[in-house]
Amino acid sequence: MSNNKLKNLLDKYIFQLEKVLNYSNNTIISYKRDLNSFIIYCNKVHIEDISLIDEKIIRDFISSLHRNGISPKSIKRSLSSLRGFFNFMVKNKIIRTNFAENIRSPKADKHLPEILQHEDINLLADIKTKKDGYYKNKDLLIRDIAIFELFYSSGLRLSELAGLKLSSINFNESMLRVVGKGNKTRIVPVGSKAVEAIHAWIKIRKSYLLNNSEDFLFIGLRGKFLSVRNIQLRMSLLAKASGVEQKLYPHKLRHTVATHLLESSGNIRAVQEFLGHENISTTQIYTHLDNQYLMTVYDKVHPRSKKILDKD
Repeated sequence: MSNNKLKNLLDKYIFQLEKVLNYSNNTIISYKRDLNSFIIYCNKVHIEDISLIDEKIIRDFISSLHRNGISPKSIKRSLSSLRGFFNFMVKNKIIRTNFAENIRSPKADKHLPEILQHEDINLLADIKTKKDGYYKNKDLLIRDIAIFELFYSSGLRLSELAGLKLSSINFNESMLRVVGKGNKTRIVPVGSKAVEAIHAWIKIRKSYLLNNSEDFLFIGLRGKFLSVRNIQLRMSLLAKASGVEQKLYPHKLRHTVATHLLESSGNIRAVQEFLGHENISTTQIYTHLDNQYLMTVYDKVHPRSKKILDKD
């Protein structure tokens, strides 16, 4: 079996991920990149038949990634891609063993996601048309505040908010229907501040609609939907105009609302459902953030939290 055959199998595997399992476009791109990298490595070491691939070849491939400075996180993802591809071949009786199954990636340092503090949220929510001409067009400010409030209210992913339709919001119930990863639909609540901000935007939005405008909630001044890149730039601008010193990006708002919810409720299952996480292990990162926040508050306010210095 030549590597051309291996590439054909890869195409079939990617088709299954995309059309059958409904993986997101970003995930598909990552899998393609990881698996093509493995095929290139096989060519380099003259592995021209899939029957020659064994656990040692995969370990050597992982070692080569490590030597080339690839991060542990990226190596872990590459191994995950390989396991999935090899499982696909095992199920289709092309190979008998998944040699990637028992290989472990290098341990990565746990980097906790950054979040905004409550005072930062207040700065963003209370911004007015002021400061250094960041917002000469008040309509854009009203729209950007609505985007910010919805991110913080409902914990949406960037792609989820960009694709949100006006018809997806039930204002009577203060709920919205969102299509997340894998085309899975979930219902999430919308807070009163977000509803208020969205209503303010809707009053203005109709003046920018074109005859061929679609039902997207957030549109630009030319009536077209906002791209994910544009939304990222708008949140960065909003942060600068409000005086928030941290960098602001949509996923930080998702991290923030998840942490604040867990901090208040302690209900990790509810937060998992709210965020649309398939596995609770993904949600558990916020328990670390919550503990970190607790220790910060403890050190700040508890009278006996300070270390006592030894005296001579």
